[in-house]
Amino acid sequence: MFNKLGGCLFFLLLVTVVLYGTKFAVYDQETRINVAPVVNCKVIRILCFGDSLTSGFSTTTVKLHPYSTRLQECFDSNNSTMLAASLSRPIFEVHNAGMPGERAKDQMSPRLGQILQRAIVKYSWVIILAGTNDMRNSRKNTSLSDSRAVFSALVKLHNISHTFGAKTVAVSIPDKECKGSATCANLKATQRKINALLRDFTSRNKEKVILADLASEIFLPRDKRLWSDSLHFTKEGYTKMANIIYSSMKDHV
Repeated sequence: MFNKLGGCLFFLLLVTVVLYGTKFAVYDQETRINVAPVVNCKVIRILCFGDSLTSGFSTTTVKLHPYSTRLQECFDSNNSTMLAASLSRPIFEVHNAGMPGERAKDQMSPRLGQILQRAIVKYSWVIILAGTNDMRNSRKNTSLSDSRAVFSALVKLHNISHTFGAKTVAVSIPDKECKGSATCANLKATQRKINALLRDFTSRNKEKVILADLASEIFLPRDKRLWSDSLHFTKEGYTKMANIIYSSMKDHV
């Protein structure tokens, strides 16, 4: 009898320790990964993939401010995803894979394939924000051909992610300040066309792609608190980016 009672008490103590520990481990990736199997929780892993806008580059500070940090906080603090509230609710892991200066057309797809292939854990979602570096060399009267080439490269990134079993988030390309530049009109036309193609792409692939329409939420004339230069954001800007992406994802994950 005492052996049974002792066994029950030990089990209850173990559960209490696990629950108490997870309450303070919400922002620790390694702890979440280890705790999940113990309490039989589902872990949803999200990869933020792209260029400097994903890495969180800013000209106002040497410190990076990736939107993935705020996105993790959004998922952790949402009542429907907090482990402490219910053991049946998932844990979220948000990882960043931003590479400043990288182009979508000829550089990103090999890197994304390697990341997904070598990943120890399977990603449920891949958030893709790319194309700004491809538009640097936009020439006059080439917006249509340029936009189609960049869009094709973006679709390839989505297809690679789908091959590895992940759903994707297509993030529209934010506007860039280029007043006075000889290629400004063409750059803006290219950006608008790519975003139109992305919106159409997501509407035709709703079962595996959702749209985070950043361009419709952050636009010119710009709020100087959000931008550090003509392209990159401040910490406040990256925070707003995360909030926009979270709003687009929260009802789908």
